[in-house]
Amino acid sequence: MRLKSSNLKRAPSWSRRRQGIALILVMLVIMVLAVMASSFASNMSVEAALARNASNDRRLEWLCRSGVELARYMVGQQFAEQREPYDGLNQRWAGGPGTLEDCVLNAVDLKKSALEEGSPLWFLQNGDEDWDGYLDAASLNVKIVDLESRMNINWVAQDYHSRDAIKYVMENFLMIENTVQDTILDSLMDWVDLDDDPKINGMESREYEPFGYSAKNGLIDDMSELLLINGIRDEREWLITGDFPEDLDEDLRPKMLIPDLFTVVSRGKINVNTAPMVTLQMIDTSLDEIVTERILQARQGEDATEGTEYDQPFQQIGELAEVGMDGNAVSSLSRFLDVRSLTFEVTVSAVVEDQAKTLVAVVRRENGREEE
Repeated sequence: MRLKSSNLKRAPSWSRRRQGIALILVMLVIMVLAVMASSFASNMSVEAALARNASNDRRLEWLCRSGVELARYMVGQQFAEQREPYDGLNQRWAGGPGTLEDCVLNAVDLKKSALEEGSPLWFLQNGDEDWDGYLDAASLNVKIVDLESRMNINWVAQDYHSRDAIKYVMENFLMIENTVQDTILDSLMDWVDLDDDPKINGMESREYEPFGYSAKNGLIDDMSELLLINGIRDEREWLITGDFPEDLDEDLRPKMLIPDLFTVVSRGKINVNTAPMVTLQMIDTSLDEIVTERILQARQGEDATEGTEYDQPFQQIGELAEVGMDGNAVSSLSRFLDVRSLTFEVTVSAVVEDQAKTLVAVVRRENGREEE
C-alpha cells in the first residue's frame, strides 16, 4: 500500500527555529568552556613556572651564600698554613694548583663549576646523602681576587705614594693626557681632604655646587664616587665604566680601567706576590719597568707563567734585594709592600636550570684565621 505524500507530518517552522537556536547555544557554551579550560591551563602553567622560579631562586641564593662561605674557609685555612707564610697566585684560593701535598685545600678546585669531583658544588655536598639530586642542573663558580694586588685609591688621595709614579701609569696605561693628570689628582685629594681650599688644579665644594652636590671631605667608599670628581665627571667616565665613546681614537683607548688598578677596601699595602707590574710601578719611581720585570720573573719561576706549580713567591719583603733592589730602597718600600693579603673580593655565580644569580662580597682576614 503506498502512502500519499500529503499524509506525512512536518515539524512546524517555529520548532525548527528553536532547534537551531538550541544548537547555537550549545556551541556557545562549548566555546566558553573551552576558553575557560584554556585560560585555566595557562594560569596553571604560569603558576607552576612561578613556583619553579621561586624554588630555584631560593636554591640560587643558598648556592651563592655557600660559595662565599667556601671562599672564607679557603682564605682562612690558607692563612693558618704555617708552611706557607705568604699568599701567592699558585695557591688554591687563587685557582692555582697548590704546592702542599697534604693541604686540606687540595680538595677544592675553583676552576671547576659543574658537579664533578673537586668542584665547589662537589665539595659542598660531599658526604651528605640528603643533597642527592638537589644540585642537579646546577653550576657554581667561585672566584677570589686579592684586593691587595691593587692600590688603595684613598692612599693616592692622601698623597702617600709617588705622584710621578702615579702619573706615569696614568699616561701609559690609562692613556690620560699629561695636561689632565694633575687635574684629576688634585681633585681627588680635594674630594677626600677635610678642608674647603682647592688645590691648584682641583675643585672643592663650591665648584661642585652647580652640579647639585659637594665634595665628600672623607674617604672614598665606592669606586663609583670617582664619576663625580672633576676631570673624570662627564669627560672620562669610561675610565670607570668601560663604555668607550664610538668616536674615541684607538690610540686613546686605555689599556686598563681604573677599577683594574685601584680599590677602596684594602689596608693600603700591596702584595708583591699577586700585584701586576703596573700596580708595583705606581708605588715609587724606584720600582721602574726593569725592577718590576725582575720581580715578576723571580716569582713566576722557570716556566715564566703565573699561577703554576713552578711559581716561587717571595716569603718576606727582604728577598727583593735578591732581584737587584738596593737594601735601603727595600727598607723604605716595606711600609707599602707585603707578602700577605688581608682583603679579598669574592664573586660567586650560580646557575640552576635557566636561572642565574651573582653575588659579590668582600672578605677580610681578622685576628689570624677569623674572617668577616
